[in-house]
Amino acid sequence: MATSKTKYVFWLTALAVVMACVPTFAAPSVPSADPNAISTFIVQTANAASTQTARALPILTPTVPFTPTPRDTETPEPTATSTVIFLFYTPTIVLPTRTPGGSGSNGSGGTSSQNYACSVVSVNPPNGTTFGSRADFDATWKIKNIGKKNWDKGSIDYVYLSGDKFHKVAGYDLGTAVKIGETTSLIVDMLSPKNPGTYTTNWTLRASAVTFCTLSLTIVVK
Repeated sequence: MATSKTKYVFWLTALAVVMACVPTFAAPSVPSADPNAISTFIVQTANAASTQTARALPILTPTVPFTPTPRDTETPEPTATSTVIFLFYTPTIVLPTRTPGGSGSNGSGGTSSQNYACSVVSVNPPNGTTFGSRADFDATWKIKNIGKKNWDKGSIDYVYLSGDKFHKVAGYDLGTAVKIGETTSLIVDMLSPKNPGTYTTNWTLRASAVTFCTLSLTIVVK
């Protein structure tokens, strides 16, 4: 028992000696924290990170936008459009004018153009004359040139126009030239019809395709 206590005291003494030989370390003084230094450190850290990020990013060179050069534009020429024009022929029709008849009940009028016209002065036999069956006689019309042209005997005829046919010849040449204002007589060889009745025949003067001056005669057959 005494030995155990002696060992215990020995070890405490040795521990005390060892502790006495260990150098004393002064506790380092901790500087007091500066609030502004922390803020400055954060800002510096952020700036450094931003700088490193900017260095890591590729450098972008601004590209000038491409503007296409317009080509020479050609103004389209108008396309020719064919136009169909219909021409309608309208014939000019000259209607003959009626020329008043001559004096007396035997006078009769006639158709005329601007250049050719006549006035019937008399007709013989008078209209309404009575004949027997198959009687031979001459019808004579005395007419006056009241147109604007002379009547040339080589170009003026008088011919059967319409009505009853009791003439012997259907047309004659003008026997003589008739100047404007002059008169002439036109004679037609007639033969009265066989059967009783009233008959009317119509004749006209003709200058080429122009007809003028209607000549009428009415007879009675008993």
